[in-house]
Amino acid sequence: MCGATSVCDVPAGADQEAKNTVSILLVVQAGQDGTDRRRRQMASFANTSVLSVALHRLRDYADGPVVVAISDLPADDEIEALARANGAAAVRGPSDDLLARYVEVIADYPAEHLVRVTADSPFIDHHLVSQVVRTHIDTNADYTSNTLLRTHPLGLEVEAIRSDAILDAAEQATDPRERAGVTTFVQRRPSTYVLASTAAPADYEDHDWRVTDAASLTRLTELLNKSGGDLSLPWDKLAAFDRPNPPAGPIRLRVARENVAAALPMMTETLGYPPDPMPIHDAARRSWGVWAGEELVGAIVVSVQNGWGTLAGSFVPGLDGTLAAQALQALDDRLLADDQVIALTVDGSRIRTYRS
Repeated sequence: MCGATSVCDVPAGADQEAKNTVSILLVVQAGQDGTDRRRRQMASFANTSVLSVALHRLRDYADGPVVVAISDLPADDEIEALARANGAAAVRGPSDDLLARYVEVIADYPAEHLVRVTADSPFIDHHLVSQVVRTHIDTNADYTSNTLLRTHPLGLEVEAIRSDAILDAAEQATDPRERAGVTTFVQRRPSTYVLASTAAPADYEDHDWRVTDAASLTRLTELLNKSGGDLSLPWDKLAAFDRPNPPAGPIRLRVARENVAAALPMMTETLGYPPDPMPIHDAARRSWGVWAGEELVGAIVVSVQNGWGTLAGSFVPGLDGTLAAQALQALDDRLLADDQVIALTVDGSRIRTYRS
């Protein structure tokens, strides 16, 4: 068995020279990390474990090797063996400092870019990983994800980040959330780092493919069975067999696309100073359409600097005050789903605080 903070196994066919010159590295975060993620990843699924299925679906990723980043605790010896059995390497690092764990990954596998997935769903998809990588490289971004502007099913979270940005964060981050979130330090600082986003062709965010409890495992097993049990199907093919579960309530937020921008001239009531033109798919200035049923009633933008967000919006004339309050609540839910925004200012005075 390898020791702490060392490479435990090298994928078949990878020699030392290739290991030292790789430019893109896919890192699967697993094991003990202060959450119940390890329990969820090791849950039984498809006659094996969630993590085994996820690694199987990632094996055909072609842009670089796959490394499983686990803790240095003995409890993760099992995951080390599982990684090797699935043709991946394992790097071990601190259980209580995930940023430091990623520094160990970079030390052992020097790469210009890391791709981070947490395999909280067995349906994580190497096709989606490659799509995020293409966006990341094409935009010359420091950080790219499908998380800040969510259009893919829950559980299919993919982040690409420059290794230099990870090293910056590891050296400078003191906020425990920024160290636990790995990429949070970079997400909060678009004045320093270029952020980019990858979007699905349509909205799939009402599909929840996360493993959270026994009921979720049953639901995902049913989805796999409906699809014919083919573990190689891309995520969008799987989605055809799944039924979305939209949130209750009259107001929904959806990531803004060109149809929302085109409707802005009809939205004459404003909150703050809405940008013109409206940003579309900008991870630093996130925008959503506000929908009441099937009717588009508003568009909102949250710009962030150093973790502090500023809200601006445009709405149709005469929007009911109850709906406006529900739109703010829906926005709160969005901003609580990730760590980019610590607090939000509304009209330059009201402050909505999400994190200390």
